[in-house]
Amino acid sequence: MLYPGAGSLGRGPLTSRPLAAAVAALAEGPRASRPGASDPAAVLAGLMDLHGSVSLARELSLLDRRAAPPAPPASDEARAGVRELAADRLGELAEALDHVFAAPFQRRNRLPDAEAMLAILEQTGALSTRPRAGRELASAAGQIWEPFGELAARSLGRIRLETRALREELAPALRALGPGAARLEQLDAAIASATQKRRERALGELVPGLARCFARGLRAAVAALPEEVRLEHVAAWFGQGSWLGRELQRMELVVQAALAHEAGRLLALVDGAVAGAPA
Repeated sequence: MLYPGAGSLGRGPLTSRPLAAAVAALAEGPRASRPGASDPAAVLAGLMDLHGSVSLARELSLLDRRAAPPAPPASDEARAGVRELAADRLGELAEALDHVFAAPFQRRNRLPDAEAMLAILEQTGALSTRPRAGRELASAAGQIWEPFGELAARSLGRIRLETRALREELAPALRALGPGAARLEQLDAAIASATQKRRERALGELVPGLARCFARGLRAAVAALPEEVRLEHVAAWFGQGSWLGRELQRMELVVQAALAHEAGRLLALVDGAVAGAPA
């Protein structure tokens, strides 16, 4: 199942280990660890540009001025209800994404079958120009990857849109838990706004990274084909343990990591607000 339990996320204040692992899996070589990666202040600074830093400073200066008037203590039902709403919605999203990757070759995803892949390889000249096929193979890889890339982008976009909508839906309920919860919600919103550009840039690197991995896998698979290529040779790419299966698993890992990242941020906020709400 895509959606991990809250306790298994292993998250830091502003980082997601699953997301970092996915990004590392897309790298062509080993990635050097950044200094201060375990320091929340250093991580926050790395996620902001000058505009974000100024914006965060301004928002922090206004927090106390926006303090909510005293409210009656939140009931146990209210605290449990907020947590249940977040968990249920994230679980529904995870289930939907699980369904996508359980059967990725459904017609609606428009992924190419073996016949379509072979036709692209032949039409682009990627087979006839081996082993020097450079531009031809790059063209074939781009055409074959396109629907796979659309699937990845659509899945990641769905995570982004649905978790953002859930965050907006939860905001009033979190603020209603009490002054401490309201302040935490406002602080989270300020940090999210200040770091949004850098976070979106990092998430935007995932699909291009998947595309590069896919192209490398296709290049190796084409090089391993016999001199006379028949349909059954390409059809073998769809079998268990094939390079294509590994690339789909890589895509699923990235989607899992993105969901774990967004779910972890939301649940950390909810848990913090609920824990700080007076009983």
